[in-house]
Amino acid sequence: MVRGLLLVDKPSGMSSHDVVARLRRVYGLKRIGHAGTLDPEATGLLVVALGNVTRLLDYFQAKTKRYSGEVVFGVETDSYDSSGIVIATMEVRSLDLQRLGKALASMKGELSQVPPAVSALKVKGKKLYEYHRNSQQVEIKPRNVWIDSISYLPGDEPNVIKIEVVCGPGTYIRSIAHDLGVAMGTGAHLRNLRRLESGKFSVDEAHELGQVGSEAIMPPASAFRDFKVVGVGGAVALRARRGLSIVLEGEHADQLILFDADLGPFTDWDQLIGLFNRESDDLFRAGVVLPAIN
Repeated sequence: MVRGLLLVDKPSGMSSHDVVARLRRVYGLKRIGHAGTLDPEATGLLVVALGNVTRLLDYFQAKTKRYSGEVVFGVETDSYDSSGIVIATMEVRSLDLQRLGKALASMKGELSQVPPAVSALKVKGKKLYEYHRNSQQVEIKPRNVWIDSISYLPGDEPNVIKIEVVCGPGTYIRSIAHDLGVAMGTGAHLRNLRRLESGKFSVDEAHELGQVGSEAIMPPASAFRDFKVVGVGGAVALRARRGLSIVLEGEHADQLILFDADLGPFTDWDQLIGLFNRESDDLFRAGVVLPAIN
């Protein structure tokens, strides 16, 4: 059985679901999932889990992500990006850079953000783009998001800037572009969105979709770089495999990835036991346990 973690550089024009469907054919697996959806027009890093490693996907949802993109001023679309329908245009003779700097500065830290009306976010059990497609009105409530940093450089065209954003999960870069357009009084939309990093994973490590195979699956020790990885053996490994609580003295992390050290260094996904959380002092309780593959 194939299982593991895979980093894909998603191409433009495919949804994250399309990528998963392609990978199911490549690996002959039904059980494949991804952490953090990318819009169809966006490119960049998509973290994909294969086989029962999908049970750990919630733990691969990175606390911070880094994106790049371009903000085009003077043109507003219904989706807040270049894939949408143009709903307003305005002539922009030149950008007020002082005003732009203040607008960008106001977006740092915690802020309330309204998601785009054309998005996969669910409201009352339906995705927002379904309401939009059927011309139905629905209240879109703002959400609190976190932006660590946001910077810009002049673009290659007039009234276009290149932005780079480091932010928390759930942040819509499209909404940032839209809000910049509102702040500048010109309208704006986003284009060429690219995810550069997710946690400690970088798009530089990712494989193009046409180049994936068994060799593209990450070594397990590298895949769990955001976690404390501990090898256990003997009776402790047996208890852990059964999902029972275990005692590990001297471990200070609150969350551990355990592997079967009786099988040697952590080089094979079959050695993965699962994720354990500290319950008290040296006692750790099973969070997610993956069955051994015989």
